[in-house]
Amino acid sequence: MLIETQFSAISPGTELAFLHHLPNTTGVYPYYPGYSSSGHVADKGSAVTDLEVGQRVACKIRHAAHAIVEAGRCIPIPDGVSNQDASIYRLISIVMQGIHKAQVQLGWEVAVLGLGSIGNLAGQVARAAGSTHVHGLDPVGWRRDLALQSGFDAVSDSTEIGTLTDRFQAVIEATGVAEVVPSSFHLAARLGHVVLLASTRGETESVNSYRDVHKKGLTIFGAHDAIRPQTEDHLGFTTEQTDDLTALRLVASGRVQAKPIISDVVSYQDATSAYQRLTRRDEALMMIVLQWK
Repeated sequence: MLIETQFSAISPGTELAFLHHLPNTTGVYPYYPGYSSSGHVADKGSAVTDLEVGQRVACKIRHAAHAIVEAGRCIPIPDGVSNQDASIYRLISIVMQGIHKAQVQLGWEVAVLGLGSIGNLAGQVARAAGSTHVHGLDPVGWRRDLALQSGFDAVSDSTEIGTLTDRFQAVIEATGVAEVVPSSFHLAARLGHVVLLASTRGETESVNSYRDVHKKGLTIFGAHDAIRPQTEDHLGFTTEQTDDLTALRLVASGRVQAKPIISDVVSYQDATSAYQRLTRRDEALMMIVLQWK
């Protein structure tokens, strides 16, 4: 299909990491960023029967005004969901596979370390999955405030971790900061689940594996986006296509809010400035979405 893009979301964690060649990135240039967009079908091949020309779709494509993609990489946008909100669907989908791995259940208390875009969405999805209490931790005040507006039950400054140790059945590490990973072990209750959702940049030191993991009986899940079933859903592990569709359904139902995550919408012609603003970190910015039409 030929897709005419209307909005594409800048994923600040992944895209800035590759832009600045942080640890655990390839450092290979040119690098073509972007993986979460919305627009409509401008044309299609004769074999595409489930989507029509003119139909609104969300697609896993790079930042571009137009793209030719396989039909399976796009899903219809439900009625009631704007193209702007739909443009962040892939981030919700990525978060969702982490929450699946955490095996969140009714009655569980969940801690989210880091309240950027991924952490905020993780808390929202954890509540939608049945968590009774979602507690966010972040050193930045406006992020904590936004988390409360997005439905978190409580927030704390990261310096308060010592008062919350051994409490949470599931802990979502959403900072990607190697030095923070041991804190997720401290927060987890006995037999708790720890999910490394953000891509960690660097190596973690000073982990007492016996005290922090072994003796508490923790289960640690790596939740990279690529680790999903490829063909069918199985025992709580769902395919990318299932999660993408569910992500948009959650937005349509209001159980996950996209608007608090989108801090600004700018023309694609201002993309350079958008990346600079996200890099400086001197504004209250979660995500910036590029507008193409």
